[in-house]
Amino acid sequence: MTETNVNLQPNYWNQIWQREGVDTWRRYPGCFGRICWAVGHLNEVLELGCGSGILARKLAEFGNNVTALDISEVAIDQLPPEIKGVVATLPEIPLPDDSFDVVVGTEILEHLDDDLGCIKEAFRVLRPGGRAYFAVPNNCLGPEEEPEHVRKYTAEVFEDLLCPFGMVFLEEFVDEFIAAPGQVIVLPTIMAAVYTAE
Repeated sequence: MTETNVNLQPNYWNQIWQREGVDTWRRYPGCFGRICWAVGHLNEVLELGCGSGILARKLAEFGNNVTALDISEVAIDQLPPEIKGVVATLPEIPLPDDSFDVVVGTEILEHLDDDLGCIKEAFRVLRPGGRAYFAVPNNCLGPEEEPEHVRKYTAEVFEDLLCPFGMVFLEEFVDEFIAAPGQVIVLPTIMAAVYTAE
């Protein structure tokens, strides 16, 4: 990333999370529901780019021990005490190898110049036999449409990126949710589940 990339500027995200907080519109119900169902119960889970912790809270409600990472100290400060917060700038994940059963990253890879570096780090902290779940917009909202994004993904590109790390299963669906009164977001989404070897 360059210094001009807003995704590298904690103050940019601090302002967003100060304004939106836990009442954020960034709820992605189709994606978050699928991930909670797939992750299940009683796992050590790391969420990358957690924001104010909407998904992290849901994962904790399933009995998972959740660690949530974000660039924004403001976002991390909004997490409930049962969720361990880590302030860090991706792609680096300042946590030990083989620490988690599951790593989750939704709506984060399209923000990073070094998406592959982030994926490598995610699998470094994942235990053998662990699972990772990533979700990105499906061939939409590239940098020309969304200045926070640095690329678009197609299903083929996304699968090729993740295949070196395990067995990949993709699902394409449309997530639909309300961003503001009278404003519905319809977001084509690709979700990948990656299963690693024991």
